[in-house]
Amino acid sequence: MAANIQHKNDRFGGVLVDVSEQELPDLNDFISNLKDALRQWKADGKRGVWLTLQTSQSSLIPKITELGFDFHHAKPGSVCLTKWLPEDIPNHIPGYANHFLGVGGFVINDQKQLLVIREKYHANNNITAWKLPGGLADAGEDIGETARREVREETGVDTEFVCVIAYRHMHNYRHGCSDFYYVCLMKPLTADIQACPLEIAECKWMDLDEYEAMDSISDVNKYVVKKYREIVLTGNVIGVDKVISFDKKSLQNVYSVHSKGSRCESSQAENVANL
Repeated sequence: MAANIQHKNDRFGGVLVDVSEQELPDLNDFISNLKDALRQWKADGKRGVWLTLQTSQSSLIPKITELGFDFHHAKPGSVCLTKWLPEDIPNHIPGYANHFLGVGGFVINDQKQLLVIREKYHANNNITAWKLPGGLADAGEDIGETARREVREETGVDTEFVCVIAYRHMHNYRHGCSDFYYVCLMKPLTADIQACPLEIAECKWMDLDEYEAMDSISDVNKYVVKKYREIVLTGNVIGVDKVISFDKKSLQNVYSVHSKGSRCESSQAENVANL
C-alpha cells in the first residue's frame, strides 16, 4: 500500500514524503493513498512522518491536516507538516530552528577609533544611538564572513576577521525565538566610509574612549569594549580552528580560547599581535 506514496526512510525510524515527487493526477487519489500509507507505516513501527508541500500544492493542506498532520515549519516556496504515528510513545519530533544569529563588527583602527553607525530606522522614529555595524547571518555563512559582509554593506569599509570578542544570548526575541549576537574584532583594510543610504543615517570613526563614555551606549556594547581592552592586555582571544568533521568529509569551524603565544591560524596570530 505504502508503495503508492513515494517516500524515503530516515535513520530515526521516520518517513520523508515530498509531495512534489508524487504523481498527482487526482488529489482525492493522493489523499486515499496517503491514508493507506499511514496505516501501513504505523503497522511497520514507523515513527514520525514528514510531509513537504510546495506552494502550488497548498490546496492539499486542509485534507492533510484532517489526517492528523500539523504544521512544523515553512519557508518561501514550501511548507512542512508532520504526524507522529506511535500511540504508546510521546511525540519526539524535534521542533524547528528557534534561534537567530546576529553578528556585529568591532572595527578599530590604528588610532584606536571605532567604526560606528546610526541606523536610519528605529522604533517611534527616535534618533538611534551609536552602535556597531552588523546584521543577521545568511544560511551557510561563517561568523567572520557575516561580520565582514555586514560592515562592508553598511559602511563601505572592507575588513578582516581577527577573533570573537564576546557573544550575547537572549530569549523572547523576534517571533518568540531566542537570539545569539556575536561581536567580532575586525581589522580594517580600508578607511573611507560609504554609508548605505537605505539603512544607515550616519557613520563615522569615533575615539574608543568617547564611545565608551556615552550614556546612550547599551550596557552590552560597553561590556564588549571592556572585553576588547582585556584582549589588548592579555593577548587571549576566542579564535577559530578548522577541525575535521565527524564524518571525515569536511572541515568545521571550532571556536575556543587561544592564549597568547598558542597556535592559531596565521592571520589571527598576526592580527592579535598587532593589537
